[in-house]
Amino acid sequence: MAVNRTNAGEGIVFRSLPALLQLQGQVRTLALAKKHIRAHHAGLHRSVHKGRGMDFAESRMYQPGDDIRTIDWRVTARSGRVHTKVFEEEREKPVLLWVDLRPSMFFATRGRFKSVVAADVAALLLWKTLQDGDRIGGLLQNGEHIELKPSRSRSAALHFLRQLSDMTRNASVSRKSADLQASWTRLRRVAQPGSQIFVLSDFRQANTAALRQLAMLAQHSQVTLIAIQDPFEERLPNTGSLRLTDGKRHLLLNIGQRLWRDRYANRVAQAAKALQECN
Repeated sequence: MAVNRTNAGEGIVFRSLPALLQLQGQVRTLALAKKHIRAHHAGLHRSVHKGRGMDFAESRMYQPGDDIRTIDWRVTARSGRVHTKVFEEEREKPVLLWVDLRPSMFFATRGRFKSVVAADVAALLLWKTLQDGDRIGGLLQNGEHIELKPSRSRSAALHFLRQLSDMTRNASVSRKSADLQASWTRLRRVAQPGSQIFVLSDFRQANTAALRQLAMLAQHSQVTLIAIQDPFEERLPNTGSLRLTDGKRHLLLNIGQRLWRDRYANRVAQAAKALQECN
């Protein structure tokens, strides 16, 4: 029986473009929390701005320059003073995905690589965003920095997914050094106020200076941190030694000493606390 080597590892060590496209059918079950936003284009989400729109917000005293077509005749008749209706204006919400594809994401002790999980979640968020009529963009980080501007174009979405799929196949590029602080600083600069931002990462090497960039970003945008981790990273097994491999090299790790495992658990707890405080 012939084996298709091209697709060997699909869904485990990499994610193909057709698989990411198929996730479009699952977004009907995905519900995202929505908040009032500050943006500048007509769309499908309510803005804190007041203007001529779809949903009635309140009545207030008529002011010079108000459109006479919005006069609230019932309140005017009841109060004896001219009132006008104010509507909540619907505006577009740009969505940005920051996807971590650094070396630590190409890891798993069971199931799928963290990079594959990140690609699936990113694809679901992309399809959901387009379904809601919003613009979707992103930054892919694997040692090289790939930036895609927010767009509602399906062709732009396909380009994003193609780049994402290619990166899950190319672990060698991800071995280049990647500075989270620099990448999140760039994210903060390109994100428009009122954007909804999803950060998909294992947050390895996310030091205080890097997390500060996310905290500053959250001051004018809605930021959601999605931590992707392997059970092995949260708690080391109580065993004498483990053999790790990247397919080419092998490492024998001795974790038999309890003191070593306790120190590791303490570092994991401190990192989780820092992430919670940032979020």
